[in-house]
Amino acid sequence: MDWPKRWTHAVIDPPEFTREMSAAEACERLRRAGWMDVGRGDWSWVHGHADSPWAVRVTPFDPAYALFAQACLDGPDNRWLPKVKTVVPLRRNGYATVIERLWAAPEPCAAAFCAALGLPNHSGYEIQQDTGSFDPADPDLKALRETILALMSLGQARYALWGGSDIRAGQVLADAQGQLKLVDPVFLRGPAMVEAIDAGRSDRLSDFSRGQLEDFLTIPAFTPRSDTQSLREKLARLVLPERGV
Repeated sequence: MDWPKRWTHAVIDPPEFTREMSAAEACERLRRAGWMDVGRGDWSWVHGHADSPWAVRVTPFDPAYALFAQACLDGPDNRWLPKVKTVVPLRRNGYATVIERLWAAPEPCAAAFCAALGLPNHSGYEIQQDTGSFDPADPDLKALRETILALMSLGQARYALWGGSDIRAGQVLADAQGQLKLVDPVFLRGPAMVEAIDAGRSDRLSDFSRGQLEDFLTIPAFTPRSDTQSLREKLARLVLPERGV
């Protein structure tokens, strides 16, 4: 595979953001500064620049990835984890994560890596059993396993609608040298949050403020969605505890 060029230093840094900015405003500032859309998931937009080794992942609401990004910042270096430069708070619980620029990894290699990691998938994907050339006892792989298990435990204790592990080949990317990186290994149960809003089940949403749930309805998974306005109207009628944000 032909990997992108290797940078020796950051030629272009991302623009600055403020806590008052929404995720949409942060994305617009990136575009105006020449940062292109290079990826999109259910919860976030990713921007990159041709002259920078960094990417910026912007989300209006994604508590699960916030736990993972903080673990990358706080923990020791691990060659299987992406380098995270900083996490910048945006409006309410939105944030922008400045992370090393990554690219798609060969699917068979990514699948074998997930098998070697040896953790279950709770989001509905099957994990193959063939570990290929990966050694499950590799020290960095063992440390990564412990990190993910700790995140799973933390999320389970903190959120009633915690999903768990999302270990799968699609969550494995590679850096400019071809080194695999696990990028988004844990998740909240977004569909269950939608069902709770739709059914008026405020008791299932007590971990979140109204503002956070309003921002949840702006993640990429809802764009464009014909039922988003109906969900917004139902959310407006819900009686939720005031949480200060």
